[in-house]
Amino acid sequence: MCSIITEKDVNPELLNMFKKILKKSSINPKFTINEININNKKINIVQENYLIAGTKGRVAQLLLKHILKKNPDIKTLTYCGSFNGFGALATAYCAHKEGINCEVFLSKMATNSKQREINKNGIYNSRQIITLVGLNAKIHLCPDFRTARKLQYSITTQEVKNKPHTWELIDGYYNIDMGLLDKEGIMPELLSKQLKKASKNTILEDLSKKGDKNDKSDKDNTKNTNTNKPTFWLVAGTSGIAQSLVKAFPNSNIKILLVGGGKYLETSIKWLKSQKNVVILSNELNKEELRTNRAKYYKSTSGYDDRIWPYVKEYAKNGDFVWNVGADEFE
Repeated sequence: MCSIITEKDVNPELLNMFKKILKKSSINPKFTINEININNKKINIVQENYLIAGTKGRVAQLLLKHILKKNPDIKTLTYCGSFNGFGALATAYCAHKEGINCEVFLSKMATNSKQREINKNGIYNSRQIITLVGLNAKIHLCPDFRTARKLQYSITTQEVKNKPHTWELIDGYYNIDMGLLDKEGIMPELLSKQLKKASKNTILEDLSKKGDKNDKSDKDNTKNTNTNKPTFWLVAGTSGIAQSLVKAFPNSNIKILLVGGGKYLETSIKWLKSQKNVVILSNELNKEELRTNRAKYYKSTSGYDDRIWPYVKEYAKNGDFVWNVGADEFE
């Protein structure tokens, strides 16, 4: 059975803290890039935890405006995912910005988790749930993803008259795609432009310009070099952010750990294999015990973004970038 989380279920101090953060928030600020030292290497952390809804919060409102042009009668946005993900936050954030209702359907199980579900207090006082409550989203918490999805469909869809087993959205509802990755590919296009803007006057802008010059030099001299090309390390469920990075920084290299499942994993792999500068990491280091000391260096989302940490320690090179979408704690 699913339950509904309301304001009375969460820590009031954390909720008040969030509301203060919300007042000061901006959608697409300049990147915050923090340098850490690990194993005699300088690694750059692109820390998106400073944003209300992580990286996809940079694009969610723009995507919603695009959707509203074709669907002006939307009254309620809905999203289905795990409680520790940031897709629901991005959905709630853009709905809040546009004055639309938001309803989310969440699994108690952490993303791609094979562990037992998180205890009740851990969920209710998590950064993600506090944020959703603060954004006035209606929150359904379910035992697992399948139950959450089933409830979402039961509320938002209906069987088409005279067409058995054919379903359509009930007027006023719109279900946002997993990870905001729409079938038209609008989100990666919009997000890539936002990322490019956010890189202005940062080390990423400098490296991108140098990489462009090197690419031209390579063609002129028929040589092959990766000098000054940024390398990003990140975790992905639907690969939406990775697609955006490729568009925003086409001269970059991307090392990606896939944590999605089902059709989302299949779709991600298909796209990733078509990209010449993308490497899919194996699961050899995707183990919780290898992530225990990450917190000494930077904040991240346990069991999701921090899964990249063991690979960074072992294989990243001096000057590489970790793309960190969010964290368990507020900044």
